[in-house]
Amino acid sequence: MKVGVIGSKSSCEVVKKSIKEIDSSVEVASYEEEQVNRSDRLIEECEQECDAVLFTGCAIESFVGRNYHFTRPHVSVEKSVVSIAGAFLQMQKSNIELDAFSIDIVEKQVIEDLLDAFDILARNIYSCPFQAGVEEEQYVEWHMKLLDEGKVNVALTSLRWVYKILQEKGYHAIYLPPTRAKVRVALEKLKNECALQEAEYAQAAVEIFQLTDYKSREENYYSSMLAKADIEKEIIKYTEGIQGAIFASGRREYIVFSNSGAVQEEFNQRKLLNLQKKVQEENKISLNVGIGTGGTMNEAEMNARRALDFSLKNAKQEIFWIDAGQTQHGPLGKEIQLEYQLISSDPKLQEISEKTGLSTTSILKIIAIADVRKSYIFDAHQLAECLGITVRSARRIMNKIMEAGYGKVYAKKTAAAGGRPKALVEILFKI
Repeated sequence: MKVGVIGSKSSCEVVKKSIKEIDSSVEVASYEEEQVNRSDRLIEECEQECDAVLFTGCAIESFVGRNYHFTRPHVSVEKSVVSIAGAFLQMQKSNIELDAFSIDIVEKQVIEDLLDAFDILARNIYSCPFQAGVEEEQYVEWHMKLLDEGKVNVALTSLRWVYKILQEKGYHAIYLPPTRAKVRVALEKLKNECALQEAEYAQAAVEIFQLTDYKSREENYYSSMLAKADIEKEIIKYTEGIQGAIFASGRREYIVFSNSGAVQEEFNQRKLLNLQKKVQEENKISLNVGIGTGGTMNEAEMNARRALDFSLKNAKQEIFWIDAGQTQHGPLGKEIQLEYQLISSDPKLQEISEKTGLSTTSILKIIAIADVRKSYIFDAHQLAECLGITVRSARRIMNKIMEAGYGKVYAKKTAAAGGRPKALVEILFKI
């Protein structure tokens, strides 16, 4: 087995050394790139020469995955408490307090567990977990802003390029390298992925495409036929990309047969979502899709039909997938909101929580979103969208905040179509 390691030079060296110590039978090749958003240029060569790909961090894996269709098994090395503990030791040697720092990529729970182990009472610890689509420059700016404002004493980063830039600009930063323990976990996962890929690609997959409002255009026969031909070309191009086979099933439906591995790839799922969006925007026709996988083509088609029926029932043009275990996944392509979290034991936070009845997590989330928006003024719809809740729940939260004295009506906004004015509420959370 030959594993290709993609990442910065120093990270590749750590991972390569660890693999040799863990399993000397594994052949390792390094593909080095210091900056995440340039690492995709290495993947094609790596996959041609290796059986599997090991990324030195999740940010690199995510970036490459957005720009490339993987054909080999791939995993990334996660950050561990050992990396952060090492950073804490460096901070102690430099007489830097451990209760005020910014840290990227590492999940909040990992940080909280380590703070508990070190018995650290958090003052200002800002955590920005990994978020797909966020560029390295944004992490640099985020760390610099907190350092410039004096909110933190040092920046902890899992990104080698971010560390280098911060150092060059004269900021105090500490790099969190991959650890042998996490390399071991990643290597075992990679071996399992290699074994699973064979089984996954043996499973059948069916995608059913249905033009749900095509009938409404039949009064204009020729324009409808031209639009239908354009849509068929796009579906054929998509089918060719996943090496599948396409069959027409009636005037408004197409069935695509392929394998489970192909339809589960994030790259192909994005292509499918783009196809659906393009059909809607260019032809004003709704293209609904259901995906099913199974041990046989018949089982896969039945699951795809059920997934399509569920999508049609919701009437949102969302794409769902039902697997061989009858588990439903989706909707595909749902975006994760970008946010950062503040971990703090500030008594002011506890006071706000007690008076409003909101959890500290909800309060911190509102603060984080307001900081990103650069505004603490919300209407109920904006707050609902930011928090991922219903408008009714958002109104209840706003009322609680105002009743506790932590919010006030900033203005009232009237819609162009008339109706009851919407209240714009300024949230007065100052920690």
